Amino acid sequence: MEIRQISSAEHQAFLIYRSDLDPSFLQSPAWGEVKKGAWRYHSIGFFEGSAKEELIGAALILARKAPKINKYFFYIPEGPTLAADKYESALPLLTEYAREQGAFALRIGPMIIKSRWESDLVKSALADESATSLNQITPSFINPVARNLQDVLLKVGFQLSSDDPEGFGAGQPRFLYQLPIKDKSRDELLAGFNQLWRRNIKKSENEGVRVRIGTRDDLGEFHHIYIETAARDTFTPRPLSYFQQMWDAFNQDSSEPELVLFLAEWNGSVIAASIYIEFGFHSWYLYGASSAEGREVRPSNAIQWAMMERSLQKSAHTYDLRGITATLDKENPHVGLLQFKVGVGGHAVEVMGEWDYSINPLLYRAFRAYLNRR
Repeated sequence: MEIRQISSAEHQAFLIYRSDLDPSFLQSPAWGEVKKGAWRYHSIGFFEGSAKEELIGAALILARKAPKINKYFFYIPEGPTLAADKYESALPLLTEYAREQGAFALRIGPMIIKSRWESDLVKSALADESATSLNQITPSFINPVARNLQDVLLKVGFQLSSDDPEGFGAGQPRFLYQLPIKDKSRDELLAGFNQLWRRNIKKSENEGVRVRIGTRDDLGEFHHIYIETAARDTFTPRPLSYFQQMWDAFNQDSSEPELVLFLAEWNGSVIAASIYIEFGFHSWYLYGASSAEGREVRPSNAIQWAMMERSLQKSAHTYDLRGITATLDKENPHVGLLQFKVGVGGHAVEVMGEWDYSINPLLYRAFRAYLNRR
């Protein structure tokens, strides 16, 4: 195996050709354009064969420069895009590549599922007063491939970037909620929802909530509600310019993942909005916002249903509701995310998470301290 830099066009073509590897939108060169400014980015390819010409994997590397010195933190979010059985050969080459390119540390995030909890199991766990975390519940499925990969990572010298057992620290979430939709009809998908979800979707229709797809000019409407949501839920919002940059990065080329803006309107006003990305056989719900006005007409359910319907139309295999925590503690505010998402059926999953390789331990520790302060 050999690692070489490749162009963004070559990288994008590989992601389309190898859609069977289920690449993350965070591994698209478009994501490098979104993060451009604070980060530099480039693409690399993993090559095999007698002449090292067969491209079998790829990665988007985001690089952040350390202050005042010519050293970088390398980050491969939700990647590399590589078959699980190739990691053992690839990791030593990848760490050496990072060292040669002036990195003081490397972070990767293999998107390989470790464990899965089906919705019925999650619902039972939520109803159990003694259970406080998914980590206490025996999963419906444990992936032996992930256990082998974990051994390989440790052997090479990687360590988990976060020891948060709930998986909601810095970086990308380790616990996700996903809805398999391959070959399902609209009615079959709806039948998998719980009674409350079906009732709320019907209520929003009866109350006159209408969901439409927005344009770039509508991002301001989204952002207005997003700011309101941030104040209510006490998180730091991103500026409007960030979402405009995201729109431009993902929607400039039909071969890229496509970003779609959904707006739920009621009585002439936008009362909820969300941002969604689709690529290959996967679609992701990324950002959601809702106004205090009209919450009783259930626009959040309506807008989720609209995104799922679009995923069906695009022949996606998975509709991804993204991050949850592992918490089942009724006093933890994060449990509401899981309670909302489990109503659609599907399953909770834990992926491998993010792993760090330290090249310069002193710089690495300083950088981790900086991230923790942020």
